[in-house]
Amino acid sequence: MAWDLVETASVPDGELTLYRQGEIYMIRANGYELMNGLGHQSELALGRMAVEVAKTASPHILIGGLGLGYTLAAVSDALGGSGHITVAELSPQVIAWFDRYVAATVLPRRPDGLSILPGDIGALMRHDDFGPFDVIVLDVDNGPEALVSPGNAALYSAEGLRAFAAKLSPHGVILLWSAFEAPDFVSRAEGAGFAVSAQTLAAVRRPDLLHYAYVLTPRF
Repeated sequence: MAWDLVETASVPDGELTLYRQGEIYMIRANGYELMNGLGHQSELALGRMAVEVAKTASPHILIGGLGLGYTLAAVSDALGGSGHITVAELSPQVIAWFDRYVAATVLPRRPDGLSILPGDIGALMRHDDFGPFDVIVLDVDNGPEALVSPGNAALYSAEGLRAFAAKLSPHGVILLWSAFEAPDFVSRAEGAGFAVSAQTLAAVRRPDLLHYAYVLTPRF
């Protein structure tokens, strides 16, 4: 079945396009597939994992990147009405598309304690009243490289990771989604003072295509 174009939006780094097949959506960034509702198993696994790694029964979880909302939906389901969720999404257009088209099937009932904020998560980290969070989930790009937006590179630097750590509650962790193995990132994070572990997530559409979750625990 072909994808039907729904809307196009100009963004600072180029163009976003929203497509649909029935009630399934896809977003492309500058022609590059950014997220696809036909293959969201790893996003669901990431959301469940965010609740599993939390050290408190009622955590405050920050999700960097809304996308099509599958990670958010999985966190909401796993929390079962407890805790709080904050989502930081760079593009107001992605938030508008989620509200207008996607939420009805992905997250038909919004949980209490959910906040979806437009803005650069890196900039939000500099606000004194932002946080603390028990888990910070980074699903901003296709992994710890700036594949979609050049500005994302700073998020995965040693300085960027320490800025996220400063917004964690005691015993908080950072959880990073990646479409690829990232040994250079692991070395960089360990050099910045984090203990790093990795978990393979569910395959997406092809059994040979795996995604990964990296758990970063500050040692400072």
